[in-house]
Amino acid sequence: NWDQVLPYFKKVERDNDFQGPLHGTSGNIPVSRIFPDIWNGHAKASAAAFEEEGFKYLEDQNGKFEDGYFPVTGSFIYERRVSAAMGYLTPTVRNRKNLTILTDAFVNELIFEGKKCVGIKVKFAGEEKKFLGKEIILSSGAIHSPAHLMRSGIGPAMHLKEKGSNILHNLDGVGQRLMDHPSINIASFIKPEARVNDYTRRHLMLGLRYSSNLDQIPQGDMYVAVCSKTAWHSIGDQLAAFILFVNRTYSESGQVILDSGNPYDEPIVEFNLLSDDRDLQRLMDGFRKMVLIQQSNKFKKISKEVFAAVYGDKVRQVGKVNFRNKLMTNIFSKLLDGPDVLRKYLLDKFVVEAPELSILMKDDDVLSEFIKKSTVGVWHASCTCRMGDVNDRMSVTDNQGRVHGIEGLRVVDASIFPIVPCANLNFPTLMTAEKIADYILNE
Repeated sequence: NWDQVLPYFKKVERDNDFQGPLHGTSGNIPVSRIFPDIWNGHAKASAAAFEEEGFKYLEDQNGKFEDGYFPVTGSFIYERRVSAAMGYLTPTVRNRKNLTILTDAFVNELIFEGKKCVGIKVKFAGEEKKFLGKEIILSSGAIHSPAHLMRSGIGPAMHLKEKGSNILHNLDGVGQRLMDHPSINIASFIKPEARVNDYTRRHLMLGLRYSSNLDQIPQGDMYVAVCSKTAWHSIGDQLAAFILFVNRTYSESGQVILDSGNPYDEPIVEFNLLSDDRDLQRLMDGFRKMVLIQQSNKFKKISKEVFAAVYGDKVRQVGKVNFRNKLMTNIFSKLLDGPDVLRKYLLDKFVVEAPELSILMKDDDVLSEFIKKSTVGVWHASCTCRMGDVNDRMSVTDNQGRVHGIEGLRVVDASIFPIVPCANLNFPTLMTAEKIADYILNE
């Protein structure tokens, strides 16, 4: 519950901007924000458009949970993202005698004695090595943690039989109810003066949290990340986007299943992001809201075109980091900054892969079909080894990460969340690790 996890959120965090009962000041991960005085023109125009729509400014996204727009909280310092590895694996920690870090090592098997996990087999430097331990902690994320369990014979018995695996322990929930936040993009071509500026290289500075007000759905269930740059290349500097996602999703019929028992074969991943119609309806409504905001007079001052963005083949091809794409995008971007007629033609021909915006705004069937085809996740995969009561058929772990029915094995990552949080997963995952670490130390 909230009172039990708050101290661990604070333990993770070193907030450089705020103090108080909701903030940590001495954790391993620094937290910073870019405030409005140095926002680029796109962020400022987006904020002005949000305010015109009646949303209020919230200085602290992680303060009181309410609707409004705010400087996005990020785990960075001096313009550089601080990952868990950077924050926790300091030089002092790396020099500890009881810590060994193996890079380029591939875990291909968990070792069991009966139903007790006693170690792992690892492919390292061309050889297979065994590592034994009193307890094994599996932390491979919501895609690969359940895959490791299933290859060890822990999971849905029928599926394991189909793949020819020996069944060590039948747990129906392993790999099931995969969740993520369903999202779509509404993009715009922005004028040179509105693009990422010299004050900060960061391009995601502003966010919006709002409520759909659907029946029996909590407040703050929708989120918009205002992204002032959309790719590494020069065209990405010209195209900005509102990334709209469902913060409180109800689609939980995704799954991770084995393609084979070979640890080198990727598992099959099916997100089923819009399996609950409430998610589709909220994305349709949100899409239209965000289009209207980007067509407002305040936003039009810094933009030329607004269009529905799709992560399709055109974007994938030009998104590959290579010299050819760098050269081509440099040429293409100069043409986009040319006459309006030429830019519209080039965008329609080479960038846009969606129906006309006017049709999407008017026709429910066209919009619904477009969103079903173009919705993607936001790298928040979770819930495939859910914590829960041992009598819950779909739970896999307890609230300390221990796998039901198995000794010596914990899962500690985003896969054990019972539902995907109404937030980014970085801090909830770190909080979970800190809390379970305390459980282990207290034993």
